[in-house]
Amino acid sequence: MRIAIDARMIRPGSMHGIARYVYQLLKGLVTIGRDHRFFVLVNRGSPLEQVTWPEHIRLLTLKSQWISLREQKEIPLALNRVRAELFHAPSFVAPMFVPCKMIMTIHDLNHMVLPQFYTLFHQFYYQVIVRNSIQKSEYILTVSNFSKKEIVRTLGLSAEKIFVTYNGVSPRYHPIKDHQYIQYVRDIYGLPERFILCVSNNKPHKNVHQLVRAYCYSDVDVPLVLACPVDRSLISIAENYGKKHLIYFSKFIEEQHLPAFYSMTELFVYPSTYEGFGLPPLEALSCGTPVVVARSSSLPEVVGQHAIFANPYDFKAIAEALELGIKDQDLRCRLRSEGLLHARNFSWEKMTEQTLSVYEQCQEQRLCSRLGVSTV
Repeated sequence: MRIAIDARMIRPGSMHGIARYVYQLLKGLVTIGRDHRFFVLVNRGSPLEQVTWPEHIRLLTLKSQWISLREQKEIPLALNRVRAELFHAPSFVAPMFVPCKMIMTIHDLNHMVLPQFYTLFHQFYYQVIVRNSIQKSEYILTVSNFSKKEIVRTLGLSAEKIFVTYNGVSPRYHPIKDHQYIQYVRDIYGLPERFILCVSNNKPHKNVHQLVRAYCYSDVDVPLVLACPVDRSLISIAENYGKKHLIYFSKFIEEQHLPAFYSMTELFVYPSTYEGFGLPPLEALSCGTPVVVARSSSLPEVVGQHAIFANPYDFKAIAEALELGIKDQDLRCRLRSEGLLHARNFSWEKMTEQTLSVYEQCQEQRLCSRLGVSTV
């Protein structure tokens, strides 16, 4: 089968959750996708151009950027040019009209459930273009049962049309014990000797303001490192509590340095109120780090019982969780060992196999349709 996959979200210096998902999918298809031809849509300068791909995977350079009106015309033309039989939109971005079968990966519905946090252009894009594309897709892939329920509830799709394929954790995410390398990473980012870590952007649903308020209210004096841009309003909160000197803002963390970050931190915190999956807490668990997460959306599903939970809307509850995560040594030890074992249940190889199975199910439907044979 000739399959096109949109990978334009993979850009230099930007390996967010969706980009990481697509990269790992392509990496897996190198070995298990040899029975098919793959056409990977990229923009010029994509990091994927630096990779040597086997014959069955070919890059196709487009001019339109990820999330643009221009892609509505260019993607269908590209699909026609390579005679694609299936198009996989591995994010919420897809054309309204495609000349072949299509599947989409919907990681979450925060753009529709929380429209007040997005521009008018984005609201139009999601409500008109994305909603239309979702309805036209043969199948929908999603990354948690929470997201599957959200899609059924919000969009009225049949549950039978939606497949859950959990994200995975790369083997590189493991406890780093090389003290020299740890110190090297610490020096690059100017990190304190001990710290609590939050890896997140500062969108409202990520709840970073609530975290800073909780941290300042707590009696924890281990510095808090925020892997997000410097935010004056966060600094103001810390100033009001006299803890400005304990708040650090890290510059963009290169992915190869993340395992060291997770391994050296005392406690990882993820207070988000809405997540389709929540990869950072799982990566932290795989590095043997105790984790505090919000009891919300998909997070309990992903981390199981191997984290400290807090009500994300109550800063005092988050403060109590931070104090517990730092001071209760028996709990910290148990969470470290149990978290390591739990994280092993999530692999990118399994995700790729399940995704390829959905591709082939589309192929079977297509063949049966041509022959007039029912797939029931």
